Amino acid sequence: MRLAIVGAGVFGIAAAVEAATRGHQVTVYEQGDIPNPRASSTDVSKAIRRTWYVGDNDTYVELAERSALQWEAWEKRGGRPLLHRAGALFVVSDFEPGDPMHESYRFLRARGAAVEMLQAAEVRQRFPMFTVADDQVGVYEPWAGYLESGVAVATMAGIAAAEGAVLRDNTAVDRVAEEAGAATVDVAGRAEGYDAVLVCGGAWMGRLLPELAGEMRVTRQEMLLLRPDQTEPYRYPAMPVWALDPDSEGWYGFPLLAEGVVKVALDLAGELADADIDRRGTTEFRERALRLVADFMPTLADATVTEGRTCLYTSSPDDDFVIDAAPGCHRLFVAGAGSGHGFKFGGSLGPLVIDAVEGRPNPLGERFRIGDRFGGGERGGPEGSASSAHGRGFAAPPQKGEDEQ
Repeated sequence: MRLAIVGAGVFGIAAAVEAATRGHQVTVYEQGDIPNPRASSTDVSKAIRRTWYVGDNDTYVELAERSALQWEAWEKRGGRPLLHRAGALFVVSDFEPGDPMHESYRFLRARGAAVEMLQAAEVRQRFPMFTVADDQVGVYEPWAGYLESGVAVATMAGIAAAEGAVLRDNTAVDRVAEEAGAATVDVAGRAEGYDAVLVCGGAWMGRLLPELAGEMRVTRQEMLLLRPDQTEPYRYPAMPVWALDPDSEGWYGFPLLAEGVVKVALDLAGELADADIDRRGTTEFRERALRLVADFMPTLADATVTEGRTCLYTSSPDDDFVIDAAPGCHRLFVAGAGSGHGFKFGGSLGPLVIDAVEGRPNPLGERFRIGDRFGGGERGGPEGSASSAHGRGFAAPPQKGEDEQ
């Protein structure tokens, strides 16, 4: 199959690696550099965790664990560190049966995961940089950590190219369309034809697929980067990835990163934004973040603020990804709506996406099909449904032999 992929963020480049490995002819279009500094996937760090997926622990935890294994394999192949097992500490005020973190903790413990519940005094003893109230508890997941996200995308792009994918950076796609027997991308006024086109445009998705624009919300999410005078107290394992009351406070952050900074960010959905907004941070957020630092991590209060940044969340109404044929289409597909938690799954996204394009059944991907999630009509895809367990889809070519990898 000749497959065009529009967008080289984590969804697009993961799909490119998988499709090229399966023997498809893959061309990736990216409007900027790869990695694109304006893409949501490009940043200094993204967390990887298994907690807080009580809506569908079975799917998300399985995908997170598969993803981590693939990140480690890509790390070895690329020769650069990607995944850091820094551990993650979640400080919560509510930890009773039925509360999200409690149910997540219970699920992971039943799975055999080494997840700990820490009383406030234990948190203060093990992680003295955090100020924790007596009525709060900590849930510590040593399996968790973070990914060097910009480096990860660059590594994946190199692997995709090594597998035969053609990467066309700084090449903007103006339009995608489906015609009888083909799909096209318009570049600089010229239509280029393929067997199928996969749109992984992130915050720009709605411009190419207007029928989805009203279903996605793009929000401004800010972060602050701090450079401490003394670095050792903020390196992992002394300092883990952390989050403070995800459903209410919504703050989270990272230990000292390769750039020599500590990142503090807010996960709660920000204001609606256009994909082309200025990505510099705002004074308002800087002041909010510094107040949080003074209260929760007072030893960082004198750190130098090096930069404020904005990234974008592209979220679906239910915060699940969208991986399916575009509505009413058979040769146009979409993969995205990372909803603020997509990057960690980069190692397991490729099979989900390319199985959807090929029309192969994949139980782990069913949650992400469009169906009636947005109150729309029938799913598209070959033979009427890309997500049907019985749909034929595009036939996959034979897998490469061992000596062709």
